Amino acid sequence: MNHIAIIGGGACGVAVFVDLFHQIGLSGKPQAFSIHWYEEDEQFGKGLAFGTDQPGHILNTQADLMGIFPEEPDHFAKWLDENGGKSNKAVKGGGKLEDSYTSRNFYGNYLREQMQVYLRHAQNLGLSVVQYKQRAEKIDFEAGKYRITTNEGIMAHLADKVILAVGTPKPNKFSELRSNKNYIDFPWPSNRILKKYREHRNIGILGSSLSAIDTVITLLDNDYAGQIYLFSPDGLMPKVQPVENKNVERKFLTLSNLNRWKRERMQPIPVKLLFRWFLQELEVITGNPVRAKSLNRVGLPADQLLDKDIEWAEKRGDPVVNLAYSLRHEASALWDALSVEEKIKFKKWLGPHWAINRHGMPLHNAYKLKRAFDMGKLKVIPFFENLEEDRGEGANFIMKTVSGASYEVGLLINATGSPGALDQMGNALITYLLEKKLIRSHPVGGAVVNPRTMQLFSPAGGNGIFAVGHLVNGMLMDVNAVWFNVKTVRNLTQEILFRILDGNND
Repeated sequence: MNHIAIIGGGACGVAVFVDLFHQIGLSGKPQAFSIHWYEEDEQFGKGLAFGTDQPGHILNTQADLMGIFPEEPDHFAKWLDENGGKSNKAVKGGGKLEDSYTSRNFYGNYLREQMQVYLRHAQNLGLSVVQYKQRAEKIDFEAGKYRITTNEGIMAHLADKVILAVGTPKPNKFSELRSNKNYIDFPWPSNRILKKYREHRNIGILGSSLSAIDTVITLLDNDYAGQIYLFSPDGLMPKVQPVENKNVERKFLTLSNLNRWKRERMQPIPVKLLFRWFLQELEVITGNPVRAKSLNRVGLPADQLLDKDIEWAEKRGDPVVNLAYSLRHEASALWDALSVEEKIKFKKWLGPHWAINRHGMPLHNAYKLKRAFDMGKLKVIPFFENLEEDRGEGANFIMKTVSGASYEVGLLINATGSPGALDQMGNALITYLLEKKLIRSHPVGGAVVNPRTMQLFSPAGGNGIFAVGHLVNGMLMDVNAVWFNVKTVRNLTQEILFRILDGNND
């Protein structure tokens, strides 16, 4: 019997299970396998992001890219059509069904349905699947096998292969505030916010990216009447995704040019070259010279920028957004071409700017934010530097900027984003694996992984630990996107089945 363990029952865990089922089923030997699946939450199949019960929390990616099957990215759009289509209240946005956005919870329903369908298929096929509603806290490598210990002390069968799909960790900044009753360290689940938000006239949100936007939506959709502040060092908000992206045919920033440059010079690609090609593409698209400084939004008025972004989105998107989206399926290859040093430079110089263009907010949410800006309920405060904590009766926070301006808020919510470094993730299992040297940190972030097979490399981890999602955020790009993780899952499952069925199992 070949035992395979899946750690995590969110979107990545479901993708792993469904594709494992298919690979094992195609092998014709389902009785020779067993799957042991661990999830600490009560409900398998959704995870935190897709388990939210707030109807205003919608996906940041259109439906035709959210399918759970590698060769069928439009599977979710077809499922939507069979479940009410555009008439379903969970479907947002104009345009075609495949270009629409749905609530996160509704997408979670899709994930759970696919999981349940293939659990039944597995039972009918004779494939053993055991689900544990427990938190995996330890993995020990013993004589070529992996022993998993949960928070309840349960030690399951020794696993031949382990797949880590542990999801996205909480922000680790400002951990010293966690004892403060008016501090919330993570926007999910949103019921923690809803228990407290009415008590405060001013609410501060740390961060201004997509997680912060979702936090604002939580407050607006639940009729919060007070003032909302977004505090961040750069004040950058995500741009707005158009109903339909305008197609871009690139001439400079192409894989053929990239490979030719590497072949002729025998050197890693420098970030400055990629950026120069990016600017050249924009000049072709716009028909005008483009200066790099013109793309810098740091510190500019967020409300005015949002008005322009909405106008662009209503016209099929601004050129920078459309160019960034045209790179969706080639960004990983461009990222692979960078050395470690150049990856670090990219994250430092261009990372925030790339993020706001590549990972925009849906137009539906942009309209809500615009109304809040127009009413004076929402403000974005750039150049945030530090805060002072007042543990008196009001338990307020004094938020300070570089210029010395200060703002007082009663409730503070951390939406700064997930840490990239393994030792900062605050996950007991990851910490244990690091201590045991079963996984190894990558200098850019996440774990060292073979991007072709998704196997983790470490001094003492053997050849049987694999990972998908945020855990490999340094060596891979777009690990926060379901469509990308679904693609990497296929590489992972095929590698595992090849090794086992080939007879080597190493």
